[in-house]
This record gives sequence, structure tokens and C-alpha cells, in this order.
Amino acid sequence: MAQGVTMNLDSWTPTDKARRLATLIAAYLATSAGLIAALGLHWPWYLALLSVLVLYGVLYVVGYAVLKAVFRA
Repeated sequence: MAQGVTMNLDSWTPTDKARRLATLIAAYLATSAGLIAALGLHWPWYLALLSVLVLYGVLYVVGYAVLKAVFRA
């Protein structure tokens, strides 16, 4: 890490917080659902992967909108 480079977490805007948390939640839930689809429901790997990608996109858009409204309030 470069000398003198630090990250000030207090400087994050509500939009930054919403984006980062939405990414974390969407990735966790989409990956879990993909594993359940592939291992539990015996879906082919390509359908499970496609479901992960679609679900991630949907969860991110919805989560970002909700969290942005929550952090702005």
C-alpha cells in the first residue's frame, strides 16, 4: 500500500454506502440461490449460472434503490 494513502470511512456518501451494501447483499443471495439450484435442484450448471447473473442484477437494482432511500432518510 502506498504511503500516506488511507480510506476515510466517514467520508462515504449515502450513495456509496447503498452501492457497496447492495453489491454485498445481491452477490451473497444470488450465489446462494445458484448453489441451491445447481446442487439441490440438480439444474444444469449453465442454467444455475444464468440464474445467478439474472438474480444478481435484479437484487442489485432493487437493493440499491431501497438502501439509497434508507440512507438518505
